[in-house]
Amino acid sequence: MSRARRATLAVVFLDGEYGDPGAYRAWIEEAAIVLAADGGARFLLGLGVLPHAVVGDFDSLGSGDTERLRLAGVELLRHPVRKDATDGELAVDEALRRGASELLLAGGTGALDHTLGHIAILRRLAERGVAARLAAPGLSVRVFCAPAGVSIGAAPGTRVSLVPLGGDGVVTLTGLDYPLDHGVLPAAACLGLGNHVAAGASARIVVHEGVVAVLVESGDERFAGSGSSQAAP
Repeated sequence: MSRARRATLAVVFLDGEYGDPGAYRAWIEEAAIVLAADGGARFLLGLGVLPHAVVGDFDSLGSGDTERLRLAGVELLRHPVRKDATDGELAVDEALRRGASELLLAGGTGALDHTLGHIAILRRLAERGVAARLAAPGLSVRVFCAPAGVSIGAAPGTRVSLVPLGGDGVVTLTGLDYPLDHGVLPAAACLGLGNHVAAGASARIVVHEGVVAVLVESGDERFAGSGSSQAAP
């Protein structure tokens, strides 16, 4: 692995589904901060990787693994089981407290309720102007609040879907099989699902109004140029 470490990137390992370990190792190598939310530490131990800290109520991490982490000098940040935030939220807050300005959430899919909750975390971070994505070997998800523009670097044929959150979205899509020019994505319809990167084109998404989740079936998607865009009236 030869990717350069990015000084402000934090990778948070959640207690969900995982795929090819190689992808996660590459992301760990890039990160300055590696945290686990409760049972997410179990995946890291399987990789032979020690996080900087484990955050949560420790109800899904066995006592043997907890003791192994403690003896290895990993910081254990324990919270009550009865609380108003998930372990994932607490781990993200800890990453921000440690100075992260970019976050990657790993292991964020699996149980539908928690997957939706993790997308809510992405929305909260987007509203704060923090770059964050949920990533797996075959999926990258990012939430954008208008006005915002992003380039999609995935290969031609890669599936791209857009889902408006909390209301209709207005978007411009170029370089995709189904382009739009200031088109409305209704919150109560599936218009934005199942698009693809077009051959021989540079794919770009501009969010003019609303909050939109962008799902790309590529774990390597970085959403280049993402963030607030003054050219998105």
